[in-house]
Amino acid sequence: MKMDQAGRPADHGSCGPSVIDYSNDGLLDLFVAGYGQNLLYRNEGNGTFRNVAKELNLFSGDQATPSTWGDYDNDGRPDLYVSSYIVHSLNEHDKMYHNASDHFSEVIPWRMLHNGATHGIQWVDFDGNGALDLAMCNNNPGGHHYLWRNLLPPERAARSIQVMVLDKAGHATKPGAEVRIFSAGTRTCLGSRIMDTGGGYCSQNVMPVHFGLPSEDPVDVEVVSLTRTGRMTTRVAGVSPRQLSNRILEVKVP
Repeated sequence: MKMDQAGRPADHGSCGPSVIDYSNDGLLDLFVAGYGQNLLYRNEGNGTFRNVAKELNLFSGDQATPSTWGDYDNDGRPDLYVSSYIVHSLNEHDKMYHNASDHFSEVIPWRMLHNGATHGIQWVDFDGNGALDLAMCNNNPGGHHYLWRNLLPPERAARSIQVMVLDKAGHATKPGAEVRIFSAGTRTCLGSRIMDTGGGYCSQNVMPVHFGLPSEDPVDVEVVSLTRTGRMTTRVAGVSPRQLSNRILEVKVP
């Protein structure tokens, strides 16, 4: 499938795509961080994609490079962090967008802006409290590796679950596995993610996929993985996040 725009200048390209179900409809969408403008291709569910970046306030791209999604406030909607290509040290800066369902708002803290742009970014719950933290490889003259701890209140941080997809030997060899969660006993989709075992630009991530939840109630987890005979679905029903160590569920698939 070719994705392009009529009239695109030759120097407007991208090296920072990321896959996400930003609308929690169960369909995986594609964000492309670009030089000149960003693109958000919404999966229409009929084999086609539609660029909705402009209507959702994600259109502006200033030499954007990596992009990564993480629900930092556990409201159930994945948020977006986009870093920028660094040309003149502190002249460029990253952008962080909060997902408000019908639009995105730029909300990056001033302390992050103070450090200039970055090249490697990954969301990770390093302290296991249920809230996503942010690891940032900064490429300004100082070249620091920042780790930003999420100060989400404990009761809000607890409203989350993480899913790690492994093979039968317990190894992370299932890139591209699709993970969806549902309200227990229903087909009400609460979110979709794709398992990553090394994606990123100047950064890699083999961490479990993270979901913010409306409550700490049990959920059903569904993993679609690729096998020699095609797509296979593995289901785990009635999972209680509060009973999981660090809220991480391991799902082993063939």
